[in-house]
Amino acid sequence: MIVKKIKNTKTEKPKAWQIGDLVDYIRFPHNRNPQEKIECAGGRNFLSATHTGQKAEMIALARESVHSHMPVQHWMFSWQEGEQPTREQVEEVVDMFLEKMELAEHQTVYGLHYDTDNYHLHIAVNRMNPETGKVVLPFNGLDIREAHKIVAHIESGQGWASEENPMYAVLEDGELVRRRTAREIKPKQAALDFEHATGEKSAQRIAQERGHSIIKDAQSWPELHKKLAEVGLRFEKKGSGAIIFVGEKAVKASSVDRVFSMGKLCKRLGEFEEGTYPDALGKIAPEPVSSVNLDAWKMYQEEFAGGQRRAGTAGNAELARMKERHRFERKKALSHLAKYGLPVLNIARHCLMAQQRAERISLRSGRKKVRGGKPRFENWLRSRGMEKEANCWRYRAAREEKRHTSPPAERREKGVEPMRELADFRKYADAVNAERYRVTCIKMEEDGGKKTFILDKKGGMTRGFSPDELEAHIPEMLRFQKRGENIYYTPLSDDRHHILIDDMTRDSLKKFQEDGFRPAVVLESSPGNYQCLLTIPRQGTEFDRDVGNRITERLNREYGDKKLCGCIHPHRAPGFANRKPKHKREDGGYPQVKLLFAERRECGKALALARRIDHEYAEAAEKRKAERRTFPMSDFRPGDPASAYYAHLENIRRHLTIEDYSRVDAMIALRLRSNGHSRESVEETIRTCAPTIRETQTGRNWQRYAERTADYAFGPAGDRDLERNERYRELWRKIENGGYKEKSKTGLRLR
Repeated sequence: MIVKKIKNTKTEKPKAWQIGDLVDYIRFPHNRNPQEKIECAGGRNFLSATHTGQKAEMIALARESVHSHMPVQHWMFSWQEGEQPTREQVEEVVDMFLEKMELAEHQTVYGLHYDTDNYHLHIAVNRMNPETGKVVLPFNGLDIREAHKIVAHIESGQGWASEENPMYAVLEDGELVRRRTAREIKPKQAALDFEHATGEKSAQRIAQERGHSIIKDAQSWPELHKKLAEVGLRFEKKGSGAIIFVGEKAVKASSVDRVFSMGKLCKRLGEFEEGTYPDALGKIAPEPVSSVNLDAWKMYQEEFAGGQRRAGTAGNAELARMKERHRFERKKALSHLAKYGLPVLNIARHCLMAQQRAERISLRSGRKKVRGGKPRFENWLRSRGMEKEANCWRYRAAREEKRHTSPPAERREKGVEPMRELADFRKYADAVNAERYRVTCIKMEEDGGKKTFILDKKGGMTRGFSPDELEAHIPEMLRFQKRGENIYYTPLSDDRHHILIDDMTRDSLKKFQEDGFRPAVVLESSPGNYQCLLTIPRQGTEFDRDVGNRITERLNREYGDKKLCGCIHPHRAPGFANRKPKHKREDGGYPQVKLLFAERRECGKALALARRIDHEYAEAAEKRKAERRTFPMSDFRPGDPASAYYAHLENIRRHLTIEDYSRVDAMIALRLRSNGHSRESVEETIRTCAPTIRETQTGRNWQRYAERTADYAFGPAGDRDLERNERYRELWRKIENGGYKEKSKTGLRLR
């Protein structure tokens, strides 16, 4: 979970306009971006219950502030992909935020949005106190730090995943602590944004990769200059600071590392000495920042390389001509004003300087608009239909083969030799033959509670360890075990299923083998309790995941744990202790998880069962495809809103494959408005008819859904879409009145 304080960038607009735009966006994001939807919204500390009234109240109170240009702050809380907060959890977040920021009595508007896979909560809070009439500055401007504390409390209380390297964490006893993390040398946020947009390394990253160790280890200025020149960098003094040239691009030395400021370097190396560099170090070619989509990135670079250079050269020439014209204007205009005295001359100089500066800024912004720059790498991929590659790029952190900064090496504790655990893992990994292994650590309390974390999880994502990586982490896993953790493995493969049969007795294990199943691994997780792992290849069909889950459910229902139904499931790590409280011995020890059998092989009987289940899924899919869904369209009555709804639905079905019924309802609502139906009639029709075309209607407030759909159809977005579809309005009228006929694919005339 992340938090951001969004800065106000539209300072040229009046205060009332800025606040009005912000509140409208929070409540109705689809008016600005049709893809962004509102899940829930609300307000606090208003007299009015309507959106318009609350907006007017907030603007009126903010206008009372004379000294504050913008008393309304805009905050955003964002959840990770796959996390969906409920309305009650959103209310709790808003309450906690206002209470911790000491703004509980202030006007607040909030809304939960979603436009991709991430839900995000926008909060607009008026810092103007309605009682005292003074603008509150929470924590004297250090509110970002307090916001990170709030995030830690929210994650702990509601159970959301943390981002990588959070600033604060809540301990098991509820105490809030500042996390101490090793200082990581990485580019600033602006450079990271450039890398994400273009896929190439920023000049700041290149300077860090090539020059950081050189500057850090240099013993004199000549040595520093010599070694930097060898890697294509140049170090120069500028004013009271220093810059590093990466080809033609200048990077502040302190942005490479804060200890590389000129003052700190002079304290270490003595008074600055100029270096001798070649006349031209040469332009550094773009380097890929990630190994993900490397071939596509090369095509992207080749496509825009020439055009960028030509546009840049033309723009520089135009800027030079403008500067020459400005010099001529200054000389001509100011020479006639000297006779009026210095005050008049200074006023003229100032006005002319402001005018010419505005022209230069306009030219630079115009050049960007004309040139357009390279499109974002992700957008370029999507424009060519490479949706899978674009998603891989967006979430490349979990797929990168090589990190820019290697993790610190684990230091083995004295006296700890993971010989038994390491030997057992090697036998186990050779038998299971998985590509990667997820390591889960679970601490079990006496009262039955559990605390879980995944060892390889970073930034809310997990992809598991390779066998070599896991071996390197075994000393760390031993320390976790000593701390009271239970260690679990989860084998992961792209082309194989690893099926766990859990909680087996000696008799069920014997029957399992007598029935012809051949496990690759057999574990004794506790005295008299066993676990088996079967390995079978995937079928390569769209039902692979369902097939694996169904086999797991069937085998466990007959031989093992009747509640286990997921194919990807953790099991106890061989060689480590089973630290369940009920297994604690009198001497304080715990039983060891024993590796009884390990052999690399596939189970033929389980494979035959998988093929049979896959065939059943394929037959069921064909049957569903043959049974085309029908909707209640009997007794067609022209002018009736319900009949009109189903008539428009049938027309849309003939031209589009319906995947999102919410979008279909919005299209129908717009058509009904076009044909003269009132807002109340459209809202009631959507509320009544929309549930009938869904297979499942649970978990949705249809009244609120109908209101949101009517808001779109009769709002600004609906006005715009009606103008765009003006040529279809006569067609929509005929469809509703029953007078429209079209040819089907068979050539028959259908109404």
